[in-house]
Amino acid sequence: MTRLLIEGGTLLGLSSPGDVQRGADLYAQDGRIRAVGGEARRLAREDPSAFVERFDARGKWVLPGFVQAHLHLCQTLLRNGPDDLELLPWLERHVWPGEAAHDAETMSVSARLGIAELLSAGVTSVLDMGSVRHSDALFQAAAAAGIRYVGGNVLMDDPETTPPTLRAAAEEGIAETERLHEKWHGKENGRLSVAVQPRFAVSCTDALLRRAGELARDLGLVVHTHASENEDECALVERRTGLGNLEYLDAVGLLGPRSCVAHVVHAGGSDFRLLARRRTSVAHCPSSNLKLASGICPVPELRRAGVHIALGSDGAACNDSLDLFREMRLAALLPRARRPAERIPAFDVLRMATREGASALALEEVGGLTAGARADLVILDPETAWSLPDDWSDEPYGAIVYSMGRENVAATVVDGIVRYRKEDPSVGGTKPAAEVVREAVRTLRARMEKAPAATASA
Repeated sequence: MTRLLIEGGTLLGLSSPGDVQRGADLYAQDGRIRAVGGEARRLAREDPSAFVERFDARGKWVLPGFVQAHLHLCQTLLRNGPDDLELLPWLERHVWPGEAAHDAETMSVSARLGIAELLSAGVTSVLDMGSVRHSDALFQAAAAAGIRYVGGNVLMDDPETTPPTLRAAAEEGIAETERLHEKWHGKENGRLSVAVQPRFAVSCTDALLRRAGELARDLGLVVHTHASENEDECALVERRTGLGNLEYLDAVGLLGPRSCVAHVVHAGGSDFRLLARRRTSVAHCPSSNLKLASGICPVPELRRAGVHIALGSDGAACNDSLDLFREMRLAALLPRARRPAERIPAFDVLRMATREGASALALEEVGGLTAGARADLVILDPETAWSLPDDWSDEPYGAIVYSMGRENVAATVVDGIVRYRKEDPSVGGTKPAAEVVREAVRTLRARMEKAPAATASA
């Protein structure tokens, strides 16, 4: 039995802007919130013989944990690579050779490094797109670190657009997803889930995409893919299929209420209505889209159409940071650069990073601070670093979105267990040593130099 009492914090439930409780307690038992407010302390004392971990949250803010709705942990070791390429040549020259060079050991180092960064930045749940092989290493790292993980292998089978070193025939890829589902889905008290993940329409045959949609429906799994990130990608899909990118994904059965589509930068009114009608979530990744010169996701238009928007950092290879605070700030500021300017309230942006993210991952019990919800929390210290003063408004949301960063994270809690404390730079032993990381990168680079050229532009 695990028991946690968080004492005296300001609780931000995020059900509405006024959902704020000051100087309140929160009690979690066996991974779930049991009580909030006056009842919390009484329940914590029910069994005096059972150990209760106490966290002094006086002066701190407690809110639902952040959700990374689009991520590539397999790319963490590819951080700080070329910064002058757009999407398709970047895939061909850097990412696909790097992913193909992984073995189980380097994949583990990449995952552990990324997960340590995520936990230290208040992230409690991730939707992670792995690579074609070595997905067990991702699940093993997530299980050991205690993060809530939705992910698995990526599906890529088109011989015209994918390199032979990073390709699996349709049936092979589907069989691997089925194997991962049997081995990992629902394990670790339900923290681990498998997703069906065709990389994008460019890298998959029509037959594979249709089979992926069928598998997701049969098993009730989340579908995770990329779409409409780059103009060249959109043109390639239309040339091959005669349909727009999202229209084509819908035709092969990949859009639905358990689907999360990353990017959606190049889309119009009919796409917005289609996504809303299918109740498909969009993972907005502003830093990645800017670095790869892909453009800016039309978030205001998507929201007006009724599309749920979550936030993601994408991989470290095209962002260099997995800090969701940066994505919140950009998501709030980019619409203001338009003419006429559009404004998304800080409260709404914070919900994208929490409740909307949980919805995108089909995590129905995550994202709130009510009794019965999973005890996935981030505890922020407004007195740390450079976010003071914080009292110009009765609502703290602007301070979180605009002036805070991962340095303000005092603790990260998943399933009622403190997985990260600010005073522990090892992140519970998850973070690999610098020399371990460098050695894994040397191994990847040596293999990449021997690899044949990739292609994504047939």
